[in-house]
Amino acid sequence: MEESLWELLTEVNWKMIALTLLAGGVLSIIGDRVGMKFAKRRVTLFNLRPKYTSSILTACTGMLISLCVIAILAVVSESVRISLFSMQFIQRQIVDLTRQLQDSRNEQQISSLLIVEAQQQLTSKEKELAAKETELSDLQTRADSLRRTTEEMQAERDRLTQERARLEEDVNRIRTTLGKLQEGRIVAFSDERLGQEVIPEGVTTEAEARRYLDRLNERVRFEVARRSDAVPASISLEEDPESLQNAMQRILAYDSRKVVRAMVPQNIAAGETVRVVYHVYESSLVFRKEEALITRVLRFKPSAEQAETMLSYMLRELNRMATSSGILNDPLTGMVGGIPANDFYDGVERLAAAKAPLRVTLLAARDIYSEGPVSVKIVVEQNVSLDNLDSLDEELPDLTAAERGNSSVLAKTTGRK
Repeated sequence: MEESLWELLTEVNWKMIALTLLAGGVLSIIGDRVGMKFAKRRVTLFNLRPKYTSSILTACTGMLISLCVIAILAVVSESVRISLFSMQFIQRQIVDLTRQLQDSRNEQQISSLLIVEAQQQLTSKEKELAAKETELSDLQTRADSLRRTTEEMQAERDRLTQERARLEEDVNRIRTTLGKLQEGRIVAFSDERLGQEVIPEGVTTEAEARRYLDRLNERVRFEVARRSDAVPASISLEEDPESLQNAMQRILAYDSRKVVRAMVPQNIAAGETVRVVYHVYESSLVFRKEEALITRVLRFKPSAEQAETMLSYMLRELNRMATSSGILNDPLTGMVGGIPANDFYDGVERLAAAKAPLRVTLLAARDIYSEGPVSVKIVVEQNVSLDNLDSLDEELPDLTAAERGNSSVLAKTTGRK
């Protein structure tokens, strides 16, 4: 509080106050003296009584005092001069400045609104930018996917081009073959076995292996000559070098019984060079002579048609069993051997003439090795005992119910699988 009072006192213009008081005192004394003189002399103004004249002089003196005070204040204080002579101007300036301030505030408010709107627009643009960036990222991903797809399609196109070239080569080869067919006939089909040779144990030199391969080649020449009605010496034979080398290596790898098959990689027309590819397999004993391979027991006497169907089914089953036992089949037919037609129909007749119950057995006609063929003979036994047959199958898939009637077929398969 004391500090505020002291600051207020220090701010007062004591010089102006002192001059004002001094001027007022001096002028009051002068005015009093003048008024006394006029009163003693009984001076009148405007035909007024001296009393009124003295009052007028006193009033004039007071007005002079006020004027002098104003003059002194105007001389001493710039604020007073401004207040006296520039107040209206200052007020107009204040009004103008107030109006300008209000305009500035209005502009500031408008600017604030514009800033808010601009901020909103900026936020909206940022969201749009983010959406565009996301869209651009998606488009980039799609572009990468399309680029990969394009590369894959180009690779596929290259592959198809190569495939087309191979197909054109095949077409040309087929056209060439067709042209040759018009001139002659096919004597060997692709991947057909033209001959095979068994190489026994004890062959340890290339010279010995070469003799067996030459014997196999002679078999091939005779087979092709038989099919083309030519002489064996006229058949041109060409060995595949890679398969020949592999065959020699396998034959001489270790001492064991082996079988070599001569096959052709493509169709051969009459008069063409026969290109031979060798395949070497290990050979081992699979079935011994007189070994029972397939056995069927019938409770009823079959007709000739049923007997033929049953034997055909047994032979097909024997073919599957022999193949699964390791016997090499014919690459074209898939068969491992055959039975002469006379033997087959002889077995059918014996089956049709036998008395039920009867047993049909396919026996190995000789020792059968991996290279085949499977040679069998048909044995028919009649009036057999049906004891110990409870575990056997009672259906034959190739015989229909109408053919069997109320009878049943008991089947038993023996042999190694």
